[in-house]
Amino acid sequence: MQRIDLLRDWLGQGLVRLGQRIASPAVGPWAPPPPLPVKELRGAITEVSGSAESSRPALAAAVSRSGLPIAAIFSPASREPLTVEAAVLGRSMSLLKREAADALAALGAAHALVTSARLSQVQHLRDLVERGNAPVDALAALAADYQGWQNDQVRLFDAMAMVVRMGVPTSTALEQIDPQLHEQARAHLASLSVEYQRSLLIDQFRDTPSAPET
Repeated sequence: MQRIDLLRDWLGQGLVRLGQRIASPAVGPWAPPPPLPVKELRGAITEVSGSAESSRPALAAAVSRSGLPIAAIFSPASREPLTVEAAVLGRSMSLLKREAADALAALGAAHALVTSARLSQVQHLRDLVERGNAPVDALAALAADYQGWQNDQVRLFDAMAMVVRMGVPTSTALEQIDPQLHEQARAHLASLSVEYQRSLLIDQFRDTPSAPET
């Protein structure tokens, strides 16, 4: 919520400045802004992410200390993708839990919408089949599709409920580990992150048609 409020304020101020520029005469050709410093940007993202659970003034102060535009910190187009490793090291476990629950709730809701629509289609098609206006095979195929969506919906909401009930500390994972084991923990985390990226690539290219043999 704090991020949304800050982005709304930034967008409103930007629109006001844009209107003022349009109303005033042009003073010269437009020049692109200088590139953002990558090191400072990464540090700002980490600090702002760590302040996401605090009050809005604390989050605004973190943005102000960074000296960077708020759009550069929050816009996916101007920052590196958040990896598993970066998320674990830069976010508290309670924030990770909330983000996971939010994502599962959104995906489960999306599946629920499609599932409800499929059920309505099944009921309508069943009436057509009973009147002899549609083949039975079409009803069987649609019913199987509906069942698949429903099964995924149930699993998603079960996973969300499990995450919501899960008790986690308000600190980061490394703060729960003996400092003498931090090096091994980071190595383990790196391997887990690589394994996750590998599974994403496998899933991405699983249904990609192979090139024809020459």
